[in-house]
Amino acid sequence: MTLGEKILALRTQKEMSQEELAAALEVSRQSVSKWETNQSVPDLDKIIRLADLFGVTVDQLVREGERPEPPEPPEPRVVYVAEGRRGLTRPQMVGVCLEVLGGILLLLGVAGLGAVAAVIGAALMILGLPLLLARKHPWLILGWLAVGLSLLVFNPYISVAPWGPVMGLRYLYYYLAVPELHYSVYLLAAAIGIGRGLLVLLLLFGTWRAWRRGRRRQEPESEQKP
Repeated sequence: MTLGEKILALRTQKEMSQEELAAALEVSRQSVSKWETNQSVPDLDKIIRLADLFGVTVDQLVREGERPEPPEPPEPRVVYVAEGRRGLTRPQMVGVCLEVLGGILLLLGVAGLGAVAAVIGAALMILGLPLLLARKHPWLILGWLAVGLSLLVFNPYISVAPWGPVMGLRYLYYYLAVPELHYSVYLLAAAIGIGRGLLVLLLLFGTWRAWRRGRRRQEPESEQKP
């Protein structure tokens, strides 16, 4: 129903004439007639007085059609806050063990056990640091430190190429095929060269994979930048 139709229906329901309604609102009968025929719209103060006179709300008087239902409130979102992991991670526990063992060997070496024990203890403490402190890729850092320390510790005394496998296999051949060179130092050099070479290859592969993953995580962020 339009506003004019509602005014006409409510006036008829109240058994009021147009003259009586006009007198109650202090307007002319022609104004009431124009309202009811939708030729004009009463002012806001007149609409309020009409609502009070007919005993309805302004919304009921003015609104056309049914009042829409209020929208349903959105479902509450449940946010789970993950608590920080307590205690040490596995790499950190390994790092603690290396630090404790290295510290004991270092103290024993200084106390008189020998320089070799002190050097091994210091090396273990250095290797344990990335496991304790590094949040990303602690095992890669530990592996590269192990390679570097092996070069510093072994290469001054054993002529093993930094890449290792070729020279290590050659020393293994000397140890097995040449009776005159059947010394334990050749077997040690072969083990160091082959083991370190395989470790370097493994570390190169792991470092490449870590670099690729880091690039993939940064690509969406770079695409959003203007």
